[in-house]
Amino acid sequence: MKYFIFSIDDGTIYDKDIIEIFNKYNFPATFNLNSGLGEFTWYLDEHPIYRPSLKNVKDIYKGHEIASHTLTHPYLNDLDEGQIAYEVNNDIENLENIFNEEIVSFATPFDNTCEAALQIIKNRTKIRTIRTSELDESFNLPNDLFHLKITAMNIDRAIELFEDFKSAPNNSLFVYAGHAYDFVLENKLDRLELLLKKITLESDIKVVTTKEFSYLYPVIKYKK
Repeated sequence: MKYFIFSIDDGTIYDKDIIEIFNKYNFPATFNLNSGLGEFTWYLDEHPIYRPSLKNVKDIYKGHEIASHTLTHPYLNDLDEGQIAYEVNNDIENLENIFNEEIVSFATPFDNTCEAALQIIKNRTKIRTIRTSELDESFNLPNDLFHLKITAMNIDRAIELFEDFKSAPNNSLFVYAGHAYDFVLENKLDRLELLLKKITLESDIKVVTTKEFSYLYPVIKYKK
């Protein structure tokens, strides 16, 4: 078996659009959320990106994994050890209270998180799996669960790489990471659906959440 993870960041109003597609194919995804930002709108170029209050939209995430993405989406490299632990631990506590589920996965905000920050999260929080911002198109398993690399962040590139992934050996891993608004603003929801259709045709590829992969990892690693 090979494994595919969809890891979606930030918790915007556009999550509902891609969740409808994931649900259509009965595929779970991991949504990495910031519980300390509240309700607000920011702009990507001229496009408004609305972040709803998580308490008001929690039901749309039913059937999908909720993971931490820090409390307020800071640059972790700018924080000291105590601040990093605070950002992650408080996000975990808030998310568990909102969604009534255990939070054990984490995705780094921005694209430059240093190794020292990863080690702080490993040592000072209950997180057991970290999706980093590092790219790796090899489909190799991570060396450990605190260094889960991204295979693709662009849906067109993901579809290209998927053709190679189909012939990859068992126990390979594909991690797609991005934002729901990427698909909506670039008019590529149909491309996401195309990828999901392709996955359904492959009996040896299983879509899992980051949390599910963390449970499978020790067995997969042993088989390798």
